[in-house]
Amino acid sequence: MQQQQTGRINAVATFAVTCITVVLVLLMARVVQLQIRPSPSLKKEMEPRVSVRQDLPLRGDILDRRGRILSTTRVGYRVVVDPTQLKQIDEAIVKIAKATGQSEERVGERILSRINENARRAELKQKLEPFSAAGGNLSALAAIRGAISSALGREEAGASVVATEDPDAPPRAIASAEISPEAPTPALKPIRYLPMTRLLSDPQVEAMRAAKVKGAILERVMVREYPGGPEVAPIVGLVGVGDAKSPSYGHTGVLGAEKMLNKQLVGSKGSISYVRDAKGKPLWIEPGQVRPAEPGQDVRLSVDVELQRIAVEELQRGITDADAAGGRLMIFDPLTGEVLAMVDIVRPVPDAKPYPWARVLPQTEEVAAPTGKNKKPAPKKQKVEDHGPPPPARYITIQRPEIANDIPGLHRNRCVEDIYEPGSTFKPFVWATITELGRSRIDEIYDTESGRWHTSYGRYIEDVTKRATMTWAEVLINSSNIGMIKGAERLTWKELHDAVIRFGFGQRTGIGFAGEASGIVTSMQAWSKFSQTSVAYGHEVAVTPLQMVRAFSAFCRPGDLAGTLPPVRLTAATADDVRGAVIQRVLPAKIADTTRDVMRGVAAKVEMNLATASHGGESGWKYSMFGKSGTAEIPLTPPPGKEFRRPKGTSGYFDDQYNSSFIAGGPAESPKVIVLCVIDDPGPSKIRARQHYGSYVAGPVVRRTMERALNYLGVQPSPTGATHGDLAGL
Repeated sequence: MQQQQTGRINAVATFAVTCITVVLVLLMARVVQLQIRPSPSLKKEMEPRVSVRQDLPLRGDILDRRGRILSTTRVGYRVVVDPTQLKQIDEAIVKIAKATGQSEERVGERILSRINENARRAELKQKLEPFSAAGGNLSALAAIRGAISSALGREEAGASVVATEDPDAPPRAIASAEISPEAPTPALKPIRYLPMTRLLSDPQVEAMRAAKVKGAILERVMVREYPGGPEVAPIVGLVGVGDAKSPSYGHTGVLGAEKMLNKQLVGSKGSISYVRDAKGKPLWIEPGQVRPAEPGQDVRLSVDVELQRIAVEELQRGITDADAAGGRLMIFDPLTGEVLAMVDIVRPVPDAKPYPWARVLPQTEEVAAPTGKNKKPAPKKQKVEDHGPPPPARYITIQRPEIANDIPGLHRNRCVEDIYEPGSTFKPFVWATITELGRSRIDEIYDTESGRWHTSYGRYIEDVTKRATMTWAEVLINSSNIGMIKGAERLTWKELHDAVIRFGFGQRTGIGFAGEASGIVTSMQAWSKFSQTSVAYGHEVAVTPLQMVRAFSAFCRPGDLAGTLPPVRLTAATADDVRGAVIQRVLPAKIADTTRDVMRGVAAKVEMNLATASHGGESGWKYSMFGKSGTAEIPLTPPPGKEFRRPKGTSGYFDDQYNSSFIAGGPAESPKVIVLCVIDDPGPSKIRARQHYGSYVAGPVVRRTMERALNYLGVQPSPTGATHGDLAGL
């Protein structure tokens, strides 16, 4: 009996254990199945109930060299609505409209359109449930596609919309491709983020807080402001405007110094992690879950706001006086390599016409099919609409795209990004090289052919200042093309080519600006007798204003530093930066000083032109200077695109349209700054009067800018009688 009872107990126990084991196995299998292939509705519940809120850092300020704010960040607010949380919709629309100063119609249209869209998405999601149950089978999707289209009243499924981050932008359509078999549901989530305004004013923020609209929040946004004004905008640049999903809300530099210095300015974002309940409300914050944001560094630029203002005023005056299409002006510190001011102005010229470029017409002819083995199709013959040389007129020479609202920070900085032929301002570099190599003496007499001459290969050359003979020093002072070419003929092709490269032309300065041009220097392989002649007086070479002021520093640096080039800087230099700078020698110090002394005679011409133009009104300059003028025709550069060509029969240059420039250092006895001015396309009246040359239109701008800049910097006036220098000892 006892054995029977024991047997029954064992049987029951075995059965119970077996049942429990089966149940546990089934439970484990279900857990594995739910973990590996959960249903879409379960996926939402599986998300961790930990929310992370980004703590955005304040972007560092950009300051000028004296600590004046050029660009800064402050916190602003805008209204964002969650359409699913709005209860009393009509009342919410009225309150939001009143608080933000918008019309009720505009606010209502945006909110109601998203509410209706959410209803459509819910209906579409319901139609997709059979598809989800079918395990993502594509045939199931095809079977219900017609029902979805009918439900939405459209010809194609998936014609839903998504709210955009821009409150003025229309909703974006959801393509049917976004409803993928693997994850059809996420694209159909309700719209819960709807920006309603741009940046609010302080009174609007207070009004919105007082309205207490459920479902509407005030979202913090970082606002970049530019107290420096439009004068420095092309240098400072801009930050981007991204969407709220971006870690830094798009507060990233995209142009100018904002982009160049972005790593120092941007800082590092922080975060706050907290556990939330099923309704999304915060429950608690655990230790270590708060990481504060670190603000970006403030950065001082080398630019001085006051010098920038002086440069803008004088350049604008020079452009107006010359009836020019534009101009560029730079103030540069030759000792530290700092850019103190950099201005680029483009002036619309009412009577200038678009240049009639030759154009490649679209090819419509069919090409015969290739015959034979491995035959390639015959190339299409291009048809070009070319009417030959255009009639005489003033044409548009500066290609600048239209910018919405004319935002200064979006314009190209032509001092860094655009090139020009320097003309005679390039002669000091060639003159110094010839002198350094001992190919000419300062007092050597050159036959300058009374200003008209043909090279050995028949090229006609003409001087503006026509004299039978000149000393080698006078060749530079009077800017004799003939004398410079004869001097350059004493150099080998390689010597002249290498000298141009040595001064930094044909390569970027390394300032860090995006889009910096490297310039153009003919390669040694392509160098020819034409190159040797052209480069001698500043043609067949293209430079940026930034390259020119850096190269000219070789004539301006003091003592043993004379003949060396500084590294270029857009950030303010410290004493350690100057001491630790890499020195690049391009000339012996004695040759650099000699070239500077010779160029002091050029200032006399500029001051004479100023006195003549103002009937003696502009005189009594406090500071001496030395420099060089230049005038060069503007090259024909077709607009971007392969369809534009230079018309046949043209010389490669705009006829009677010039870039006129002047570069100078001052004070001549101990240079503190370099000033370069390029006047783009002086007007026809100046050309008819033969007053379009650099000494006439750009020289006065440099003279006035030099005087005001040195006075502002507190430089001691030049000794009496030092204005033009003494060339007797040369």
